[in-house]
Amino acid sequence: MISVTVTNNQVRKGLTLLSNVSSNTEAIWRVSNSMRGIVGLPSGVQAYFCAYLAYTIKSSENTYGSLSEVIEVAAKGDQLILKSLDENASDIEVEQLLAMTEKTSMDDLLAYLLSGPAADSPMSGECSTPDGIAALVCEILDVHGGDLVVDFGSGVGSFLERVAGTGKGAKLVGVELNRSLVAAARIRSRVLGSEVAYEWEDMFEYFERSLADEKADKAFSNYPWGMRTKHLEGRSEYLENVLKGLSEYGRPTSADWVFNRLLIDSINEGGIAVGIMTNGSAFNGADARVRRYFIENGWVRAAISLPAGVFSPWTNIGTTLVVLGHGNTDGIRLVDATDLGTKERRGRTLSEDDIQEILTRMETDSDKSAMAPISKLAEREYTLSANRFLQKEIRLANPVEMRSVILDVTRGAGLRAKELDELTCEEDTGIRYLNLSNIVDGSIDDELPFLKELDPKLEKYCLETGDLLLSKNGAPYKVAVAEVPEGQKILANGNLYIIKLDTEKVDPYYVAAFLNSPDGKETLARASKGAVIPNLPLGELNRIKIPQEGVEKQARVAAAYQAKLDEIGVLKLRLSRARKELVDLFDEEA
Repeated sequence: MISVTVTNNQVRKGLTLLSNVSSNTEAIWRVSNSMRGIVGLPSGVQAYFCAYLAYTIKSSENTYGSLSEVIEVAAKGDQLILKSLDENASDIEVEQLLAMTEKTSMDDLLAYLLSGPAADSPMSGECSTPDGIAALVCEILDVHGGDLVVDFGSGVGSFLERVAGTGKGAKLVGVELNRSLVAAARIRSRVLGSEVAYEWEDMFEYFERSLADEKADKAFSNYPWGMRTKHLEGRSEYLENVLKGLSEYGRPTSADWVFNRLLIDSINEGGIAVGIMTNGSAFNGADARVRRYFIENGWVRAAISLPAGVFSPWTNIGTTLVVLGHGNTDGIRLVDATDLGTKERRGRTLSEDDIQEILTRMETDSDKSAMAPISKLAEREYTLSANRFLQKEIRLANPVEMRSVILDVTRGAGLRAKELDELTCEEDTGIRYLNLSNIVDGSIDDELPFLKELDPKLEKYCLETGDLLLSKNGAPYKVAVAEVPEGQKILANGNLYIIKLDTEKVDPYYVAAFLNSPDGKETLARASKGAVIPNLPLGELNRIKIPQEGVEKQARVAAAYQAKLDEIGVLKLRLSRARKELVDLFDEEA
């Protein structure tokens, strides 16, 4: 294993260079602008290599007659950098680089190189951990002198260069499969003076070669999201053994837990590791067994629900930072940090104050943090979602599961947009189509589109008066009770559940009133699945608990609810008339 001890003097030299630049943002903009005007390269890793070649020319007294000469000097004997420069900068003319050096100062080039490749697209975003997240992980890992720290999927070195900047003399190793990113990270380290060791290798193969015997003290991975385990097969013997799973949890569904297993296996008994996974992997039913295995083996120390948008603009997927280690049987610290972060144009960032607040919550109990006993986690499918675990208890009068009052549930008709366009008409055919957008304020619009005809096969998707309608996707969920005029047919959209209730047990308007209440909306939200687009699976719908009070109480609530719906309808009608009168006012008064 190649590893280099970072010295305080080397890091201080790089940080001094960076601090001499008055405005890093302005410097980066100036370099990018001159690059686009002269070289015409896009920003990102290619642009980073171009800036490094310009830096090489500007910092040298040599005269260069060809690009290959510049690349040879810039690589300084590193064959990986040499090959990456050659592949990514082959279209550049040395005259272009010379022109660029005349338009940019050395301080600007240094600021550009020290900041790392610009991450301005979804693909480049995969190779950069946001500064706020990197700073938070640094605080959690608490690196000391002599520690061996490994970053799996290190990208362009955003995390490890921050660790190097602390100047604590740690042994830092980054492992990355993308060769160009490794080359960029090595260049960045070289300019900064941190001398972090960046390895071009598959992380699982690296583990077998370098960490199977000598474990790391600290480890981190901002691993790829959305991968299924089938995408990982055939990379190493270690990985194959992990994928076979154990009888206690079977084959993991989400690759997040395969990466988490790698982190655990890579650290020593007193070590600590941090991984960043999707929220779905922290609470979905499919991964409940593997979460149980991790938790009961004492491998999970804490889980932090991160603010939405901290990885924007590359993704808005909800994320959870999980802290791993060995021998934790006391309970797991769950922290809800979703309320933190500064909103910016393209996402959300964590400030120093936000980071300190998260660290405080990791040490103290509050409405945003709790030490969750393993017994309590077991009652909740071993969820590691802090905001779900910390939710207040919903108290209902005589709670019953929805399945006990449901006679039948169907989905609406799954018509494609093209089919619907062909069927829609202006003529009143007595056949209408209900879109999700036609449910507003708990009622169905009067202005539903007409359909030319109705295929007999779609009859089963038509509504009957008293049917409870509930949207399947996208919280907050829409709720309404169908009222079908005599002689009319209403065909429901496929994104709606059509629920026929046992009216001897519950009044549909009573149930709608509950589901539209704060407790009802919260109940639906807690039953939701999906990390990006919330959805309500049929199984969860059946298990939702609702209050089942006496007939008189239900009738009273239902009548009051209908009265408010009628009131809203009247107000909408008055608003519509007032808007029309406003438009016609000038002509009438002129």
